[in-house]
Amino acid sequence: MKTRYFFALVAFMAMSLSGMLAQTVKKEAPTTLNGVWQMCFYRSSSPDIPGELKTGNSLKILSDDGRFINLVMMNQGAIIIGYGTYHINSEKSYTEVVKKNIHLPQLEGVENELFYEFSDDKKIMYLKFFVKKDINGNEVDSWVHEIWKRVEMPNEYPANIVR
Repeated sequence: MKTRYFFALVAFMAMSLSGMLAQTVKKEAPTTLNGVWQMCFYRSSSPDIPGELKTGNSLKILSDDGRFINLVMMNQGAIIIGYGTYHINSEKSYTEVVKKNIHLPQLEGVENELFYEFSDDKKIMYLKFFVKKDINGNEVDSWVHEIWKRVEMPNEYPANIVR
């Protein structure tokens, strides 16, 4: 009887302990690309150093319903340069199905797989994708590398904003 009681107590303690440990395990949040991303580039005063990461005038909007829009801010206003749908393949790649693109029309109707990596707490996204042909159908066989920064909302309205 004492032996059964001992094993029952040990089993109960093991189940309790495993339940507590399971609650303390932090699960990795699923990857989300949703949001507004601003294209970046490195600017340097010397060809020998990479320079600082600066934001550009191109935006990529990845909506939560699987649509994307690429647009460029210009002096006369913003223009859409490409749009379509997208879906996430894995933790490292997603596919854009381009409906229209005035910058890279050779990608229209193509399932374009993009590979991504994050840095800076998922605020910076490094993208690369392969371009087989140029706009005229010539073989390019080249990887395109892009850097995007997630656009975030500040805690308060900036005092120095230009509208």
